[in-house]
Amino acid sequence: MKKGTFSILAITAFSTMLGVSVISPFLPAFAKQHGANGFWLGMIFAGFGISRGIIMPIVGRVSDRTGRKVFVSAGLLLFSVISLLYPVVEGVYALTAVRLVHGVAAGMVMPIVIAYIGESAEKGREGATTGGMNMMFYMGLAAGPLLGGLLDQYFGFDAVFHAMATLGVLTFLIVFFFLPDIKAKEGEAPEDLRKFSSLIKYGFIKAVLVIAVISTLMMAVFISFVPSLADTVNVNTEHIGVIISLGIFLAGILQIPFGRLSDRFDRPGKLIQIGAGMSVGMVAVLVMPLCPDFTALVVAGALLGVGASIAVPALTGISVSIGERYGMGAWMGILHAAMSVGLVLTPLVFGVVMDHLGIHAVFYLLGLVVFFGTSGYLLYIRRV
Repeated sequence: MKKGTFSILAITAFSTMLGVSVISPFLPAFAKQHGANGFWLGMIFAGFGISRGIIMPIVGRVSDRTGRKVFVSAGLLLFSVISLLYPVVEGVYALTAVRLVHGVAAGMVMPIVIAYIGESAEKGREGATTGGMNMMFYMGLAAGPLLGGLLDQYFGFDAVFHAMATLGVLTFLIVFFFLPDIKAKEGEAPEDLRKFSSLIKYGFIKAVLVIAVISTLMMAVFISFVPSLADTVNVNTEHIGVIISLGIFLAGILQIPFGRLSDRFDRPGKLIQIGAGMSVGMVAVLVMPLCPDFTALVVAGALLGVGASIAVPALTGISVSIGERYGMGAWMGILHAAMSVGLVLTPLVFGVVMDHLGIHAVFYLLGLVVFFGTSGYLLYIRRV
């Protein structure tokens, strides 16, 4: 892949995730201002993941036939428009609708960027190349809350949304004028195997999708519920930001070296690397409720980030090989839709658990989910 093309896609990945995460610190209070109770607060968070998960497989499959650039451009433009609607909507229903459309915009960009990368990656360097793009996603995720806090503090709450819109427009212009549109490649698999109903019958595909859901669950619960956990040991707001940002930063910055590592392995080796990363993440999740202070939470959060950095590059490297057979856009849409399941389950399931059983139960339940999911996955790959 040409460096210029990669740079444009990296800017797109970073700005998209930054735009998604820049409002995350303010969304609960913002939703309550619009009259959202516990149920609607969960729906406002989950709505983004629901619409994103629905649109991704559709956009991915169509992009395999028509090209990628049109979807990235349209998604960024829609993202800019929807950002300007946040400050002017009134009522919980309107805010939920905005979140749903926001999810559609994100769903038109994220999997297509990865499909671009996967289709253009040099053979044998899939893990390093997709790892570099994943790093930009994580860096945008980490930078968003920091930027949002600064904008709110110095320029006011509406400035956060105006910045989102401006960022979207600037990225749209870069993509529209400078990103080359590569010709999409049809998958090499027989036509009947390009149908998801046929593909999902394979245990290998099920295992990859299960890990995609669980890995997203771990990061989403970490970001969403660590502030409540930190409150129980009297960690202040500034230090909570350090815990979360360090974990995300490590998950991102280590993507490239672990991506290079995954490129040295064949498929069974990549599968083992994924299992190792998930196991590290599981340990981090289970020890978090036992952390007595800020320092311990920092170490646990860093460990979770390291686990993600081990697993995700191998997962995306394997996904490139599946996409080459099935259709890159179609498969990346399905993979990211599976990740959206994790985003939907986080507020709807773990929020209820916290309300009824307490914050510690959230992490113990997640640890059990990761344990059984990863154990089943490891038992499966013994047969590969």
